[in-house]
Parts: sequence; structure tokens; C-alpha cells
Amino acid sequence: MEILLSAYEKTTHQLMFRVYAEPLPDTGRRQSHRAAHFAALDLLGAALAEDFGVYHAVIRRSGLGKPQLIHDFLHMNLSHCRGLAVAAAGRMPLGVDAEAPRSVPDSLLEKVCTPAEIAAIRADEDKNRAFSRFWTLKEAYAKWDGRGLAIGFASLGFTLSDEIIFHHPAAAAVRFVQLPYSDSHIVSLCYPSGSALCLTT
Repeated sequence: MEILLSAYEKTTHQLMFRVYAEPLPDTGRRQSHRAAHFAALDLLGAALAEDFGVYHAVIRRSGLGKPQLIHDFLHMNLSHCRGLAVAAAGRMPLGVDAEAPRSVPDSLLEKVCTPAEIAAIRADEDKNRAFSRFWTLKEAYAKWDGRGLAIGFASLGFTLSDEIIFHHPAAAAVRFVQLPYSDSHIVSLCYPSGSALCLTT
């Protein structure tokens, strides 16, 4: 289990959340979605035990809504993709997404990206990685919000420069962090703004 990011409250130094990753083995064939999901759950279980002292946890999902940890103060979110499982756990709502850069058709770009994002992707030397950066930010916010793909990803606009700028009415309510995992994956996290946090990688 690798810790990608830790967040501590600046005045009390209390651990507020962490993002964890675990590489998934390359079996040479298409990875089972179910096996990757269970790997992410195992990662979450280890994280909750090690950092939050929770050894038995229940996760509830209502319909297609966001999975929730049944606990008085802890929240969680999971992601998995080809080659990587990721878990986020902490004392505030979190949304996390991981992606291995891949080629995408123009039809998908036009469906999920703003015109400015499409222009930025097309101008980038590594178009696949550029798309993954935008996609994981949108996924992380949609997971934090709880509505998932129903949100309409083209309504979630981002500018990527020295910082991540979110063009949305909810922009003041959230913060984003993007974490490259080696050269193979992009991991994005969405968490609530308003807390005085110290982030460490």
C-alpha cells in the first residue's frame, strides 16, 4: 500500500484524509472489473485499519448513488483502472479517480469536454495524457458530488496551468489535487474547501 497524499489540519496536525494506491498485476489479459473492485476494497480496508483504527466497516450504496461508509465521521471513495487501484479515506467527503492514459475518439471528446478543453488537448503533444487529466478531474468532482455521470461532464470546465482552475458555480466549495502515479497513471482528488490543510506527498 502506497500513500500518494496526506492532509493534516494545520493547527491540530490531525490527519484529515489520505489517498492510497496499489498497483494491480498485469495478467496479460483484460483485467476483471470485479477483481479490480475487490482490490480497491482491500486497499480501503487496510487504510482504514492502519490510519483510522477502523477494523470493521460497512459500505452502503443507494441505487446508483455514491457509495458511503457507514461511520460517524469517516468518508471514503474508490477508483480502479488498468493496472491501479486507488482509495481515499478521511474525515470529509472525497472524490477520487484514476486513469491510465488511452486514446479516445473525437466523439467522446466532444461529449465530455468544453471547447477550451478540446483545444488544450489537441494542442498537447501527449493528447492521451492531457485527456486523462481533464477526465479524472471531472470524475473526481462527480464522485464528490455524488451524482456521477448524470452530472453532464461537458458542464464541468477546467483550465490546467500552474494550478487547477474549476469553471463551475460550485468552484468555491471544492479543491482539487492531481497526482501523477509514476508515468503510467493520473490520479485526481476532489475535497471540500474551507479547511486549513497541510498537504504532503
